[in-house]
Amino acid sequence: MSIGITDPAAAAALAAARETGYVYGPDGFLLGKFVPLAVERPAAGDEPTVEEMERLLNDPGTKWVTPEEVTARLREIDACGR
Repeated sequence: MSIGITDPAAAAALAAARETGYVYGPDGFLLGKFVPLAVERPAAGDEPTVEEMERLLNDPGTKWVTPEEVTARLREIDACGR
């Protein structure tokens, strides 16, 4: 999804950004993460690299679960908090 920035000051601030950062609204609410075009890849530790993702996909020790298993586990966790 694309969002056009109509406020010149906000557009200038985003255009000047040289690092990945978080964008907050005037109320302090987190709106999202901004990655400027000048950034070729996220900072180390911010997101997994392609190599790391491939290693995990091919690792025989990686445990795969279905969406149904995830949902069931989340329901268990939710029930414990009540």
